[in-house]
Amino acid sequence: MYMQGETVPKETNVVKLSEDKKDQWGIPLLVTKVDYDENDEKLLKDFLQQGQEMLDNAGVKNIDHHDNHWAPGRDIHEMGGCRMGKDPKTSLLNKWNQFHNCKNVFVTDGACMTSTANQSPSILYMALTARAANHAVEELKKGNL
Repeated sequence: MYMQGETVPKETNVVKLSEDKKDQWGIPLLVTKVDYDENDEKLLKDFLQQGQEMLDNAGVKNIDHHDNHWAPGRDIHEMGGCRMGKDPKTSLLNKWNQFHNCKNVFVTDGACMTSTANQSPSILYMALTARAANHAVEELKKGNL
């Protein structure tokens, strides 16, 4: 049995450019700070308990349950690293998945979403991409890009 639980958005999780470290081309390195919190730990504990009970009730023997202590992002669709929103102070992307401060860059993968359910979000990515591409074409026609 395997569990994928939702890690809700939190302001303590950060993705930003380094202020002092650069790669060999002089481009600032990406700095990420992501961790689990009390809610995430409670979710895992509940899964292990509920899973144990379900398997016991089904007659399963020799049940071994454990937490791999994997770092966030190792085995799931991580979301929210480039959040969509109205306010450039709290989000990087506008409603068209376009950077607030760099109009020729669009982000249409899970980074724009602050949260997701447990199903695969791939079809939603395709819809977001089609919508953003359509907007980009319209803006190109107007001379805005």
